[in-house]
Order: sequence, then C-alpha cells, then structure tokens
Amino acid sequence: MSTLQAGVRRVLLALSGASEELAAIDAAAELAAALEAELAALFVEDVDLIRACRLPSMWEIGRLSGERRALAWERTARLLQATARRYEQALIQAAQARSLRYTFHVLQGKPLPLLLQQAANPDVVLLVRRTVHVRGRPRPVVTLFDGSMAAAAAITVALRVARATDRPCVVLIAAPDPESFRAQAQQVGWAIGSAHDVSLERLPEARPDAVAAAANRLRAAALVLPADSVADLNALERLRARLNSDLLLVP
Repeated sequence: MSTLQAGVRRVLLALSGASEELAAIDAAAELAAALEAELAALFVEDVDLIRACRLPSMWEIGRLSGERRALAWERTARLLQATARRYEQALIQAAQARSLRYTFHVLQGKPLPLLLQQAANPDVVLLVRRTVHVRGRPRPVVTLFDGSMAAAAAITVALRVARATDRPCVVLIAAPDPESFRAQAQQVGWAIGSAHDVSLERLPEARPDAVAAAANRLRAAALVLPADSVADLNALERLRARLNSDLLLVP
C-alpha cells in the first residue's frame, strides 16, 4: 500500500468549553468523515483554572449580573461537568450523523500539550480557526516541505485532505535559492506521485511567521504541518494567532 493510500487513524480535537467549539466539533466530524477516520475529542479541564478556584483570594465577576463573588471550585466543577456532557452529546450527534467511530474523554491539564501527547502516527490533530469564506476557486490545502521525513508524511496527509475535500494542494518548499528549490522539488515529486492539482511554491524562509503569511496569501482552507516543525508551544500559539485557516498537525 502506498503512503497516499494509507489511512489516517483518528482526527483529534481538544475542547475546553469555549463557545465557538461547538462549530469545531462539526468541522472535525466533517474532516473525519472525509478521511474515513475515527473522531476523538478530549475535553480538557484547564489545570490553571482548577488551581485558581482553590485559592481563597480568587474572585469572579458575573457576566450578566456584574456581581463580584468568590471563585468556588465546587460551582466551577459542576459547570465544567455540565459543559462536558453538552459537548459529548454534540460530538455523539455529529459522529452518528456521519456514521463515524468516536471517543470522548475528560482530562485535566493544558489543552494543547495534552492533545499533542495523545496523538500518534497516523493521527491528525485539528486546531480549528473560524475563517472568512472566500468565493471562487476552492481554497487550497497548504503544506510545507523542508526535506525531512516528517514533512513527507505531512504532504501525504495534505494530499489526502485535499483529495477528500475536492481542493487543490499547494506545497511550500523551504529553499533559500532556486537551485535548492529544484532539488527539493524533485523529492516532492516522488512524494506526490501521480496526484493532480498540486502546485509547488518556493518559500525562502521556513519561519512560522513566514509560513503563516504564505498560507494567508494563498487563502488556505487548512495548513498541514509536522507536529515537530514548530519549536515549542509558544511558537505554535503565535503561528495559530497569525493564521487565517485551520491548522492540522501530523505526529
């Protein structure tokens, strides 16, 4: 079986109770259905919130009432449990509507680190960002190639996502000059094989901000990267803040 034919096992999504995450569940279910993969969601109780609720000096302001009150752990725990149940029901509905296998787990920690810890090859980690819909040609799936095996695996996933969602694919090739671009492009050619509607573009620098700028310029629907291509979690958060598209990480 070729790498392009090899399947994605799970689409992983982290949830923490933010209002926009209900739309993220639906987006993850659509991707899992397109890839014929399992939908796996982690509802993460933020450890910093838990610690804060157990401090006697912490207060909260009611969003509607404006009243100041002690930040009690018991009340916060009940709210988190109710939210987790609501999100689990939304996940079940989204999965069953598409005949998907699914799992839902509640964990304590930091959402992004926990999500990355749970991921393993051949999973895909989905970090959803709500974007402005652009009319015209379908927005491409964009990925980055730097010559590494991890980048080759990310190309495989990008091609599968593009093919499953009927989108073009753009491979950004990290190359400081035209000569190195041609050499890297030959390697990409081996990776994509006979795949259609794939274009190559040179990216002089592979810094996260340059990658995000290129993806935004191309009006990407999704950027697919190896999970280890970003130096640390702070750099990953900065990349997400700059991106106008969903981000898929390949372990």
